[in-house]
Amino acid sequence: MNLSYRNLAIVSIVVIVIIGLIETVVKIGGDGNLLLLLSFWSALIQGPVAVAAAAEVSRGKWAQPMKRELLAFYPLILFVALLFLFISFQMDIYKWTEIQHRWLNKSFFISRNFVLLLLSFFVAHLFARASLQQKKSSQLVAVLYLFVFVISQSLIAVDWIMSLEYPWMSTMFPAIYFMESFYVGLAILALMAVVTLRQKLGNKVEVKKVMRDAALFMFGFALAWAGLYYGQFLVIWYGNIPWETSFFGIRMEYSPFKEMMTLIIVILFIVPFVGLISRKAKESIAVVSFVSILVLIGLLIERLFYILPVLPLNAFWLVIEFILMSAIFWLFFKNREQVLRIDK
Repeated sequence: MNLSYRNLAIVSIVVIVIIGLIETVVKIGGDGNLLLLLSFWSALIQGPVAVAAAAEVSRGKWAQPMKRELLAFYPLILFVALLFLFISFQMDIYKWTEIQHRWLNKSFFISRNFVLLLLSFFVAHLFARASLQQKKSSQLVAVLYLFVFVISQSLIAVDWIMSLEYPWMSTMFPAIYFMESFYVGLAILALMAVVTLRQKLGNKVEVKKVMRDAALFMFGFALAWAGLYYGQFLVIWYGNIPWETSFFGIRMEYSPFKEMMTLIIVILFIVPFVGLISRKAKESIAVVSFVSILVLIGLLIERLFYILPVLPLNAFWLVIEFILMSAIFWLFFKNREQVLRIDK
């Protein structure tokens, strides 16, 4: 479906209104639906732009053939920012709203997250324009976007997820969170390369090289993710921090959370590590597609792992919302030339 940028904006607004109505009027139960939706899709939207920015900063030519595809998602950061405002109708999901706190109070919570998402969108817009026009300032703006990206994803980790179980805290949690967003950005890059190859678009040799390099980076990030994930437990043990154990104690003792934790480790570390260890596997469309899709599924399971023990979910409305988000995501990818025309 080919749509103009204006029509894409109209469709996006309609989807925001529909999800907003589901969350505020129609939905019965499922207090964690919107939070799960936002925490998952914010990573999938900001991650690909971060990958493009990292390639720009490092002068890496490996992502150049798919740069337009990566940057096509940046307007959806504004989409997430507007959708986040509906959280203001559900602030009772956070226990800390019952007490007075300088950092954790409703108005400051909504305003700082909304403003940071807007800033992330604005800087992503500047980066997309500078990069596509090949301006000398593109590297500087790319560094600025990566800085805002790290702060934004870290704040999402601390504010949206960690504060659900206030006063629990973890010093490693924000680092894991923004690193996972970059990880799934690489998975999306690999999938976009696969789609391009299957549709026989672009230079086949260059696109296949992008797929291979994305798979190589996924292999490396699987190791990095495992190191950070293990490091979280190591810090608790080595630092003798008993107040950080409550979060994992519940999830490692009761089903289905202990099974979910095992599944997360298998999907986000063991399968990418074993599956992409050989050069031949990194050049296989089937293997790279399978691993990339599995990484996205692993991220979703992990978000469920964080939210489900605290908040109930309404499966029916959650599926509807995810279908709507997937449709918008795909529309922006399919109409990337229209999306990026404003940056010419």
